[in-house]
Amino acid sequence: MSQNTCIQTSRFGIGGETLFPGTAFQFEIQFASSELMASDVLACEWFLDGILVDSINSLEFTGQGYCGDHIVAVRILTADGWSGLKTMAFANCKSILASQIDWPASLKEGSSSPFNVFRTFTDGTKFDISASCTFTVSDGGYFEGNILHVDYSPSLAPVKMIEVTAHTTDGEVLGPEQVAITNIDKPVIFIEDFDYMVVRYSWQNGTTLGLDVAVGFENTDSDVNNQYVGYGQLGTSVPFGRNLQDAYLYWPNDNTKESGEESVLINLKKFTQDFAANDIKGDFSYIDFARSDFSVDDVKNLGDIGLYAIWRGKSEQSELFKVQVTTYKGGTMQLQGSQFVNQTGVMLYNDEYTFSTKRTNSNQLDAYYRLGKLRFNKATKRSTIELYDGASN
Repeated sequence: MSQNTCIQTSRFGIGGETLFPGTAFQFEIQFASSELMASDVLACEWFLDGILVDSINSLEFTGQGYCGDHIVAVRILTADGWSGLKTMAFANCKSILASQIDWPASLKEGSSSPFNVFRTFTDGTKFDISASCTFTVSDGGYFEGNILHVDYSPSLAPVKMIEVTAHTTDGEVLGPEQVAITNIDKPVIFIEDFDYMVVRYSWQNGTTLGLDVAVGFENTDSDVNNQYVGYGQLGTSVPFGRNLQDAYLYWPNDNTKESGEESVLINLKKFTQDFAANDIKGDFSYIDFARSDFSVDDVKNLGDIGLYAIWRGKSEQSELFKVQVTTYKGGTMQLQGSQFVNQTGVMLYNDEYTFSTKRTNSNQLDAYYRLGKLRFNKATKRSTIELYDGASN
């Protein structure tokens, strides 16, 4: 008897909604296997909240009840005897008003955060259904359940937008919603003693009129301080009017295409020849010399070269561009087309970084996006590149 009861119970179920907006409700017996059919059912017994409902002896149960949460149950009689009870929970006087998402608008790369989905009902109740949802992310991370783990990114773009979508078990799709991922990497790169540095900007489908660049001396003890090359600046070279071999900075081409590249040559060898390192400070005009009169004055030996960019036309699509930094020791620099090529020297460093800016349409340097700086020391020959050095994009 018990074996038949288990078998029969597994071959049918209760069909119906789990929520009804009014007091009325309706359920029916559904058969899970062709081995059991409606014609095999000799009688039915329906129960509502544990109480047998009189006068209902059919495959369907239609009724009304007070508002709230309920449990409906049914068992059937066949030639094998009575089955066990099948149960189903439901609520009436209640329907879903909306599914709502609750997740952060921004996260830092490398962090984790829960993403939640709630359902609000007409009776004012609110249920967290996050555990039954499936979450997907466009890129830059992965989900464990409803927890998003954000990847670290090699990109130096201050903010990257990703998209998150939630799928409920009944097929509802929420999103995609955008989440801003904030970059936390601001690398300081140590560069060994070099003669030449090439800073190459490149972009793909960036804007209607390309990227404008600016590179210039800052905080240097020289008469070229605060002089720049690039569109809207003084010209193609610093000092102005110099050829490739004699310039401290040289910018050969202005590219106004949607996809392209522009490069700037930094001739640190020439600059340090013309503005030699200062080894001793002190005017020696006093009889009682102080120790500081014989110390190296690094304030005069230090200098910065600022790196900037701005979109010339309307910013399109990703607003991303790349900066490749290459250094050489020895040899000479030649210009082949728009490319700087080192002859007979040695490449010391070469890497590429991704940046993003929304800044557009200005010839004023203070409107440009400052993406980094080269800091050099003429005495020690040590240099560092600080990328994404704090400027808002």
